[in-house]
Amino acid sequence: MTPHTRIRHSRQTAALRALSGLCALCLLTTSWAQKETPPNEDVVKLEPFSVEAAVDASGYGVTSASSLTRTNTPLRDIPQTINIATDKMISELAAESLGEALILLPGVNPRGGGPDQFSIRFIDTFSSFRNNFRLSVGEAGGYRRDLSNVARVEVIKGLGSTATGRGEAGGVINVVTKKPQAKKENSVKFTMGSWGYYKVEADSTGAISDDGKIRYRAIAAYTGGETYLDNASYDVWAFYPSLEFLLGENTNLLLEGSLQTGRTPTTQFFEIQDERQYFVRLPDNSYIRNFPQDGALQIVKVLDQQTPQIADFVKPDAQVYDLTTTLTHRFSDWFSTRQALLLYKADVDEDDSRLRGFGSYIFDPNDPLGPPIDWTMAMRYDKVHTETELVSLQGDFLFDYSFGDFVNNQTLVGYEYTTRDQFKYSTRSQTGGIFRILDNANSLNVSNVTEADLPPPSVREHTDRSVTEWAYFVQHTSKFFNDRVLLTGAWRYDGQKEDLTDLRSNTLTKLRPEDTDGTWRLGASVKVRKGITVFGVHAEQANPTETVFRYPDGTFGVPGRDPNELISSNRTFELDEVGIKAELANGRYTFNLTHYNITLNSGIRSVNFRLNPNDELDPLYNYRENVIDPSQTSSGYEIELMGAPSDRFSFYASAALPKSSSDTVQADGSLAKRKLRGHTDVALSFLGNYLVGQFKKWDVYGQTAMGYTDDVILNPENRFLQSGSFRWDLGIRVQRVINGRTWEAQARVENVLDQRITTGTANSGSAPRRFSFYVRTIF
Repeated sequence: MTPHTRIRHSRQTAALRALSGLCALCLLTTSWAQKETPPNEDVVKLEPFSVEAAVDASGYGVTSASSLTRTNTPLRDIPQTINIATDKMISELAAESLGEALILLPGVNPRGGGPDQFSIRFIDTFSSFRNNFRLSVGEAGGYRRDLSNVARVEVIKGLGSTATGRGEAGGVINVVTKKPQAKKENSVKFTMGSWGYYKVEADSTGAISDDGKIRYRAIAAYTGGETYLDNASYDVWAFYPSLEFLLGENTNLLLEGSLQTGRTPTTQFFEIQDERQYFVRLPDNSYIRNFPQDGALQIVKVLDQQTPQIADFVKPDAQVYDLTTTLTHRFSDWFSTRQALLLYKADVDEDDSRLRGFGSYIFDPNDPLGPPIDWTMAMRYDKVHTETELVSLQGDFLFDYSFGDFVNNQTLVGYEYTTRDQFKYSTRSQTGGIFRILDNANSLNVSNVTEADLPPPSVREHTDRSVTEWAYFVQHTSKFFNDRVLLTGAWRYDGQKEDLTDLRSNTLTKLRPEDTDGTWRLGASVKVRKGITVFGVHAEQANPTETVFRYPDGTFGVPGRDPNELISSNRTFELDEVGIKAELANGRYTFNLTHYNITLNSGIRSVNFRLNPNDELDPLYNYRENVIDPSQTSSGYEIELMGAPSDRFSFYASAALPKSSSDTVQADGSLAKRKLRGHTDVALSFLGNYLVGQFKKWDVYGQTAMGYTDDVILNPENRFLQSGSFRWDLGIRVQRVINGRTWEAQARVENVLDQRITTGTANSGSAPRRFSFYVRTIF
């Protein structure tokens, strides 16, 4: 907390009071509910806004969910690809983070070393969704979310248009939380693992009233212990209260709260930063450079587990509170609505000290397009404090009507209105000199560099950002021939304005005064036979031309030097996708095959960032190439197969076979085709669960998971490859019912062979070998 922290009383106080009241009410009603007799379970289920999902025979697939159309439509009828990590998959993987929960899904990779940040089909996604509502938190997401209240995670591929809000061309990720249930149930779970990791979770749900029309759920968790990264640890409390009121046959009110406080590791899987992968550490703490000398793509060796970073990584300390109120009401058989109010408050403090060398290549002036001949690094220490407050109103209206028996129609009309205030204060202290590895002196000893050697910190940023976002959309779906043919069309319009106040100079900048995105989508699906559907979709999104002045703040991490320097851009996205979805053998198997092609066109024009080819001592300006023009293509095939061949065995398998390209501006002004960062030619995954038999009335299951990733493009210049890896997990789970109480335990070894990709920029990762064990009881 800095002395410059501002306290905003109005919305913060209101949100905290509302959340505190909800927490207290849930705690009181928990004890009350234990005394009540189980209610009648035949309570009213409000359609079409049900948030329940029907799973397939394997338990790894979902046959229907409300994510895309906001109605409980069978997924095989939706003309778009949706991959889902179910509760069963998350539990069997012993996932500690959102990235670990999604590791088996095709085309989804963690990006940038950050928490809960991903690329989908090699295109970075920044939009965050929870229960189908967009949660636009800006830079407040610098921490790892607790997963105790997560029921499933849905990855909606492509331009979701109306259903998902303004999103990226690769897709968006929607987290679905656990809801209150009519049936009384309590559970306690204890997890322990490598590096002293442990977690305690308690979950209680049930009905408060005799008629089952008032329900509650309260989930609490504490996580502690270390990780494989030095100085990256857990110390997190989380609490998730929720109340549901069935206000008659046609009205439902749901209140959901969330509180998370404490320190989490920010990294997903990454052991080292990308710049550190070019060095091998010796016993005397010196480093030997490992640059390729021929300029070709190289496989880069990563440091082993016993080789930690020199300095601490980012250590975020976050206090996050939010409250969501959702009201659904059916006016008639053909007209219904859903309205939501979201309140969000986050305070995040980050400490970041490390040896940093981003972009600091040194090239031979006589061969500027050749391989780098040297490297520069600087020791630096950053502190960042961010406060974020958000208020969002989101809602939709559904019209369900028919024209005789021939056509069934659904028209969805909706809106979003969000205001977000964000205060940021950051300082940096950096070594005055640059550590440089000379060509004739291959080693560098930096083991004695500490924060005490750094100069006093200077203020990098002291800003107050105010953002207003709005959107309205319409989506129409028609079903013909007894619902065998589905046609859908959607249009969405998004606007945004953003005011940035620099508190150092007390100046105001209006960053985004113009409207931003316009999106439209057309799709169709046809049931060619029982259980088999083919689909196709075309979508486009256009951003208006905008001009960004680089002086003095700069772009892409490079400060502007020329007051007249600017970048203009006009971006458009196009998506074409076709596929087949099949439920085979009376629902025992689910098969999905998709081919997609995404094109991002951009009119970016900029000056050459490499202003001085001989400026070898300053890493900020020593770039070999211009900015990469983000005119990109991403295409490929994605396959999912899941099923239960017998009552004893269930499995999930996926494959991604992508292609990608990016236009890169060379120093001479020419264009070169490169692959997108994080590209890998092949990614394969498998998860299996087999009932071995019974031992003293315990059901015993054997588990395995496998993941193969081919070599991964490390950086946009395509100079280096990150070596591929094969991940193999083994586990055993036992289960038994004793006196009406279910007991379950699972022991698992992740990454048995200890092969891993560990990088912060290649959008791919796998943790070192890890052991985990949990025991859970349900009563």
